[in-house]
Formats: sequence, structure tokens, C-alpha cells
Amino acid sequence: MYEEQNEIKQLDTGWRVILLIWGAILASLGIYLVVCIMVEKELQINIDPNLPLETIKYALFGVSFITLFMVHYLRKFLLRTINSIVNSSQTSSLQHPAVGKYLVTVIITSALLESIGIYGVVLFFMAKDTSSLYQLLIISAAAMIYFRPRKDELLNLSAQMKAQRKK
Repeated sequence: MYEEQNEIKQLDTGWRVILLIWGAILASLGIYLVVCIMVEKELQINIDPNLPLETIKYALFGVSFITLFMVHYLRKFLLRTINSIVNSSQTSSLQHPAVGKYLVTVIITSALLESIGIYGVVLFFMAKDTSSLYQLLIISAAAMIYFRPRKDELLNLSAQMKAQRKK
């Protein structure tokens, strides 16, 4: 009984940390937008006219869509518990093993999705391309909200790890 209450407490504490980190990564997109809006009037673009900006733009949009596709499968791969057999000595630590695994998954996928917004910032500073900035920031934010942390995934992961430990 005490062990189960301790596990629930560890999961709840870890869940709050996961949401805090994910929220901070999501909020960074807003910070990028604010910074770009603030410097837009003073921004001077001195770029080589031979630089293929359209090609770079299409390449970054292509990488963005590949990233979206990749995150979908990477998330599933990272949440598998096949190779995450947990020793009983690890469960007595302050952090639940499922929280650690889920946190790593959230950080990796959120960072990849944030990179889409960063591509928009790059295009903005290279060519003062505000439409690409807005488009890529919106795609990034929408994907981060779609792939947001879900407590039921964390609880399911915890249950899978517990079942695996009993084998």
C-alpha cells in the first residue's frame, strides 16, 4: 500500500516536471516571435544576391515536414519498453523510471519540433521573410500541441514497466 502511494506521488511529481519543461519549450516559440517582431524594423539584410534563398526556403520547409513525419515514429519507438527492464534497486530512487523515460521522449520530440520554428527564425534573419517565420512557428506550435505530453501515456508506460519487472 505504501509502495503504491509512493509510486503515485513519484509519477505526479514527475508529471509536473514534464509539463513544466514542455511548456517552457513551447513558450520559447513565442519568445522567438517577439524577438523577431522587435528587431524587424531595424533589421538590415546584406546578403549575397547569388545566394539561392528560394532553394534554402524550400529545403527548410522540406526538412520541417520530414521532422513532423519522423517525430511521429520516433515517439513510438522511444516509448517502447522492450529494452527498458528496470532493476528493483532503481525504483526506490526519488524519480520513477517511467518518468525518466517519458521525460527523455518529451524533450527529444519537443526539441525536434521546436527546430521547425527555428527554421522560420533563420529565414527571417536571412531574408526578412515574415510569412515563412509565421508559417513555421505555427506549424511548430501546432505539432508541439498535437504531440503534447499525456498523463495516460505516462501511466501506461509505468504499468508496462511494472509488468515487465514482475516477469
